[in-house]
Amino acid sequence: MKELPYLINLINALKGEICYSYINNVVALDKKYKELEEVKGQKIIDVLRHGGYMHFQFSQDAMLVDLGSGGSFVLTENNTYKNAIIKLETDNGNFFVVDESKDKDDATHIIPIWKDYTTMPQVGYDPLTKQFNYNLFCQLLADNTTTVEKLIKNPLIISGIGDTYGDMILKRASITKRTKTTDINKAKAREIFDAIKQVLREASGNRDDEEEGEDSED
Repeated sequence: MKELPYLINLINALKGEICYSYINNVVALDKKYKELEEVKGQKIIDVLRHGGYMHFQFSQDAMLVDLGSGGSFVLTENNTYKNAIIKLETDNGNFFVVDESKDKDDATHIIPIWKDYTTMPQVGYDPLTKQFNYNLFCQLLADNTTTVEKLIKNPLIISGIGDTYGDMILKRASITKRTKTTDINKAKAREIFDAIKQVLREASGNRDDEEEGEDSED
């Protein structure tokens, strides 16, 4: 999955390009996504994030896209695009989901979300929300006997932190990759927590301290 700052910036760029456009046709270039052709006629209402997934909300249904290591989106007037796996023909042009991943285990994949019967996949806590506070982070440290590196990079525990920003967080908090969660005291936990917030905010262009007052140590 792509890391959180990349997804935030991508979402901000896409919103103005495709939101409120109608899907006039859908072409599943990869036939395993043929069922998504049923969203034809719906409107793209919003582009959101669900953990490390891009969440495209349509007027009735939705689709989640995990961009993997080599995925991207292209909006163009061209009718074809190399390595595209699906094409949404919209009022604003042809919107392609493209997969150029070399590793099949980290390829782009799409999950259709049907309004009446699809359950959203489990994801970790979003580190840029108020829900992810200092007390919660301390609880995650206590509940997971592993290294701090593996904890913060596990997408089922904390969403959107990979090698790039994970390593920056460890460096800012003066933590080695071998440091275990059991070796972390409250003071060091605060340093790591603050580093997570700061690094991700700076990378995503959001420097507002929206969680102020939420992170009580009591």
